[in-house]
Amino acid sequence: MVFQIKDKAELFKIPNFGGIPNIYFADYLGTQNNTSNPITGSWFRIEKGPESTPPKYDYDEVGVVIEGEMTFRDKSGQTATVKAGDTFFFPRGSTITFSTESHGVAWKCGARLPSKL
Repeated sequence: MVFQIKDKAELFKIPNFGGIPNIYFADYLGTQNNTSNPITGSWFRIEKGPESTPPKYDYDEVGVVIEGEMTFRDKSGQTATVKAGDTFFFPRGSTITFSTESHGVAWKCGARLPSKL
């Protein structure tokens, strides 16, 4: 197949991430082979609950908030709250803490191979 498609219903099937009760994440579309310039698109959903700090990013990532809002905090303490329609970028080497006062949904693309498709 030349391209990949997932419909909106797939958003509601994303699994809980790393045992964190309010974080949901799944790789859905992306490079299928070991290439020098991979890219992977992922759904990310957060609900009100404890802050979450995933492992340090070893790849560049860009995203857009589709619904709700999310607050990001980097290791220097800089914070930003992004809302539906806002875009964001995390450079490789970043450590980002995520939280929300309500909920948020984002579509993110990372310069990496998918963890599973």
